Amino acid sequence: MKQLRGLLFLLVFLPFTAHSQLITNNTLTPAQLVQNVLLGQGIQAFNITYNGYANAIGQFTALNTNLGIDSGVVLTTGTVLLNDPQLGTGNGPHGNNTASSAGGDNGAGSDPDLAAIATTQLFNAAVLEFDFIPLADTVKFNYSFGSEEYSEFVNSTFNDVFGFFLSGVTTPLPVTNIALIPSTTTVVSINNVNNGFQGTPTAPTTGPCTNCAFFRDNFQGSNLIDIQYDGQTTVLQAIYPVICGETYHIKIAIADAGDGAFDSGVFLEAGSFSAGTVNVSSEISYGGPNDSTLFEGCGQACLNFTRQGSLAAADTVQLSFAGNALPGVDFTPVLPSQIIFLPGQDSITICISAIQDGQPEGLDTLTITAIVQGPCVASSSNSVTLYIGDFLPLDVDAGPDTALCNSQPLTLTATGSGGAQPYSYTWSTGQTTQSISVTPAVTTSYIVTMADPCGTPVAVDTVTVFLPTGGPLALPALPDWDICDGDQVTFAAAPTGGSSPYTYSWNTLSGTDAVPNPAGPVNVFTPTGNGTFLVVVQEGCGDVEVDTIQVSYRECDVIPPNVFTPNSDGINDLLVFDGLENFPQSQLFIYNRWGNKIFESSDYRNDWNGAGVSDGTYYYILNTSDGKNYTGFISVLTQK
Repeated sequence: MKQLRGLLFLLVFLPFTAHSQLITNNTLTPAQLVQNVLLGQGIQAFNITYNGYANAIGQFTALNTNLGIDSGVVLTTGTVLLNDPQLGTGNGPHGNNTASSAGGDNGAGSDPDLAAIATTQLFNAAVLEFDFIPLADTVKFNYSFGSEEYSEFVNSTFNDVFGFFLSGVTTPLPVTNIALIPSTTTVVSINNVNNGFQGTPTAPTTGPCTNCAFFRDNFQGSNLIDIQYDGQTTVLQAIYPVICGETYHIKIAIADAGDGAFDSGVFLEAGSFSAGTVNVSSEISYGGPNDSTLFEGCGQACLNFTRQGSLAAADTVQLSFAGNALPGVDFTPVLPSQIIFLPGQDSITICISAIQDGQPEGLDTLTITAIVQGPCVASSSNSVTLYIGDFLPLDVDAGPDTALCNSQPLTLTATGSGGAQPYSYTWSTGQTTQSISVTPAVTTSYIVTMADPCGTPVAVDTVTVFLPTGGPLALPALPDWDICDGDQVTFAAAPTGGSSPYTYSWNTLSGTDAVPNPAGPVNVFTPTGNGTFLVVVQEGCGDVEVDTIQVSYRECDVIPPNVFTPNSDGINDLLVFDGLENFPQSQLFIYNRWGNKIFESSDYRNDWNGAGVSDGTYYYILNTSDGKNYTGFISVLTQK
């Protein structure tokens, strides 16, 4: 048999892909592994000892693996190290399963409790034991057992053994192995939990399947485990009733059977060796996606305190509070400083309401911590944090108007905010889901009404689904502009054809001006200089038309003269207002010093020569066609 196991050691396993890596270390002492890693709520442990190879016990983390336990304590019949310098060939339980054997013979001996359940000689025992006092009526922890003996040596004498041996110290309890197959009195071992596979990967045979619902194959097939062992149990729970406050002893032990060649290991979940506690949770009366946010004036938040462990005696729970939410100001009623569980009572519920004060405050917080002190409940604390938020009006958005193209169904989705979730939706079609699918035959508007559990005034929105109107998209040409300083321009895109809704995009190609409404059909503004503008119009089904507008900008102010010399010398013979040519239909009135009107024109064109007037000073009024008024004095000099 030794020769056969040596040949099996040389077999090459089929390759597979890793998810992540099991990481181990042996930096903590056995006492630290128990106190700082293994223990959970409701356990006081002492007299901690370990017997076995020093590197056969350690701490592991298995995040992002499929081991089933994220972290804890591991005991092996070889080594926990990836490369153990003392064993040379050993590489511990680290995955993936790339070798036919892992670990190695570490030279440790046997254990009497393990020997009592073994069928052959034991080797390489690793034994962790300690006394403990449970503060509840049940002790439990989670574990998984794996071995390199799988699956070649199922139903053989190489039935590596392990056990969790519980016994009484201050109360009678004979040594009892609590590493049992669920709902049975059968101990967990290779021969008791397997898939019936025997032989080698290259020469398999089929044996009887034994409790295979609790077995995970790491030998062949898919969904292989991220460890070195060829097989592993599912995550099991060791559980046993105890008497609160009494002292017990537990021995956690594992050993090779038959020889020390192929290793086995047991993984104990961190924090799972526990007894009773009190859990605190919250529940908002109107449900929704969270159970911790309460809105002012809406519903209740119920605090649930649940006691685990023995219910025979009364227990007192002290409550402490933190956060900026104030009793009587932000919530009611005032919470008590302690609650008392009566004998037989396992839960207490207290509900609070948030006060509607109409003041925008943001989120207030209230943290409730239950501090438990009693003979049969863990001396520990659990807390829950509630958030109290301002109550905001409901708002619903049915989405943008859209077009039905190619007769393909459209999905309309309403998005809500404010109020309190969960929201309820009612569409004008009669449907009550958040999203609906529509295929209208004509342009149709759909109305959605949203309500919340608090009876807040409902929110309503409408979305229109357009059908093509016929004909391709067309965009009539937009006119260019020739403007003066201060003139307004109006850019108005008026597409036709295609399908609504039209979308608009205006961009400045040259110049420094930008349109005020770059996504709208009309823009009215006052340019400050020359510019070229591009408009892109897209109809609901995706067709696009573009056009450009050129703006030519110039100074157009009118500059009145103060003198002109109508002496027929060809120089300054006419009354000329510079810039008036930009304002046709402007009016001009000339008056003498006695207020008599001597000239007028309803469309003055810089053409008055002062005929019939003598030299002197005259008063003028010029009303330009852009609405401006100019007044002043003009001198007429004919002798110059």
